[in-house]
Amino acid sequence: MKLPAFAKYAWGTLLFNIGVILWGAYVRATGSGAGCGAHWPSCQGEVLPRAPQLETIIEFSHRATSGIAFLLVLAMLIWAFRAFPKKHPVRLGATLSMILMVTEALVGAGLVLFELVAYNESVARVYAVSTHLLNTFLLLAALTLTAWWASGGKRISLKPMRPAGWAALLGMLAVLVLGVTGAITALGDTLFPAGSLAEGIAQDFEPTAHFLIRLRVWHPVIAIFTGVYLLVLAQYLASTGEQPVRTAARILMAIFVAQLVIGGVNLVLLVPVWSQMLHLFAADSVWVVLIILGALIQQSPEKNL
Repeated sequence: MKLPAFAKYAWGTLLFNIGVILWGAYVRATGSGAGCGAHWPSCQGEVLPRAPQLETIIEFSHRATSGIAFLLVLAMLIWAFRAFPKKHPVRLGATLSMILMVTEALVGAGLVLFELVAYNESVARVYAVSTHLLNTFLLLAALTLTAWWASGGKRISLKPMRPAGWAALLGMLAVLVLGVTGAITALGDTLFPAGSLAEGIAQDFEPTAHFLIRLRVWHPVIAIFTGVYLLVLAQYLASTGEQPVRTAARILMAIFVAQLVIGGVNLVLLVPVWSQMLHLFAADSVWVVLIILGALIQQSPEKNL
């Protein structure tokens, strides 16, 4: 099926935003968040920093790509209102995407202005990072639904909410919690790197260790429980749903298994930057597929879902 021009643009905007998210993870993993100082939207008090250090280049490039992402979503919103009639779901998706893009920018600005970046290890930074992660995932959800609706997806009806729909919603909540704990764990790994796997495990259970270190143990535990739940749900849907639901369920299983494997590699190799970014990309992919799966469930004619 040939996609309309708007649908191609919407999917492209989603992919670009995922790229921006991954680069943001690189900024955090390299400790470059303070590369522009406590200045926003300027960098080191300048529009274009002169003689920048490497950290400044990394942070400034993230701000530049974030600005491009903002303009892409703004253009998508304008295009949606010009190309689609009133009450069309694409308009809703584009509007939500724009709102969440604004809040994304505000949260990012807050991180910089309140200096909750680089090697800041405060409780405030944990809350800020968690808020940023939640907003990012909601933004990806809005962008995904916009692209999906533009590609021919039907409006989602939540009345009645199907049993499988409730199950998928519970899975989404679990993934959000998993994502938050992952963000906190990544922060702890960046601020308190371990010299070996054994040393890292010992740190996790040390009573006097920093709270960010002691919180790291929860992420793999939650990942296992979330993984089992999603795999059971996906297996059920892959065997009972109609073809689009089955396909999405199988893709979800494959990506989540890959994410668990990458997470294990990440742990064994002591969280190298490339592995952290690959792990985050898998997490974003799981989230996008789960959103599409939930939408497919609610519009599926299958009565047993």
